[in-house]
Amino acid sequence: MAHHLLPFIPTTLALVLFLSSTLAQNALFTEPLQILFAGKNITSGDLTLSLSHDCSLILYKTGSPVLDFNTSVSSSQCALFIDIDGQLLLVPETERLPVGTVGAVTHQGRYALLFINGKLGIFGPAMWTNGATWPYYSHHHEIRQSRLSSGYSDYLLFSGEKVSGNADGEVVLAENGKLSAVITSRCSLAVKFNGSVPVWHTWPESESPEKCQLELKSNGELVLEGLDVQWTGGFAGEENEYVCVLRFNGEILIYGLKTWLYNEEGLAQHQNIINVVIA
Repeated sequence: MAHHLLPFIPTTLALVLFLSSTLAQNALFTEPLQILFAGKNITSGDLTLSLSHDCSLILYKTGSPVLDFNTSVSSSQCALFIDIDGQLLLVPETERLPVGTVGAVTHQGRYALLFINGKLGIFGPAMWTNGATWPYYSHHHEIRQSRLSSGYSDYLLFSGEKVSGNADGEVVLAENGKLSAVITSRCSLAVKFNGSVPVWHTWPESESPEKCQLELKSNGELVLEGLDVQWTGGFAGEENEYVCVLRFNGEILIYGLKTWLYNEEGLAQHQNIINVVIA
């Protein structure tokens, strides 16, 4: 098994990660690094991914186990994170080498472990970002709190989905803490803080209020269209299942599906692509 080193974590970031572990999470990201600590869960709807102190990783649905990753080892503490190669790594106690991995190594980039429509999958590498950089560091209490919820995500669209805007006002697509992604009445896609402070928006805007539609295509393109195509984000890739996600810092990212770890309709089909290695 390839040896992955646990990245160095500065004291301030380690504190953020520790505090984040006490808050509700529904995702894991590589950037900033998110860690699921022993005894904690990631929950979305009726699905819960639970990590025990002995590195046992189990997915539950309405309290009953539906997928055991068979990762238990002799340890009193453990941590789980997703690395830049798109693998889930389990690291016991204070060691720097993982004792278990889930998934195969792929192209390096930004990855995410996400619940989508009652499924659990690894997505990435990210193929597009809007480049928004709402400040990580601020004396403003609400912004500091948004940093602590960085293990939370709200997705705008899954591939093939469309959302209609409204010429009479803004339509909220997703919310993450105090940040929201909206279709404006002038047919632009925008990210706002507290519903009013602009963080990022597309250009151009319509000269007058106009109803329009946002679509994430099956090739990964994000298209905003009114009477004509107003704006496009991302680029045309391979046909795949894609997801468009709003992050805590105002970033909008598009990830392609790497693999489903749990898909109730085809669980047996997908289990043969889960590669669990215990050292």
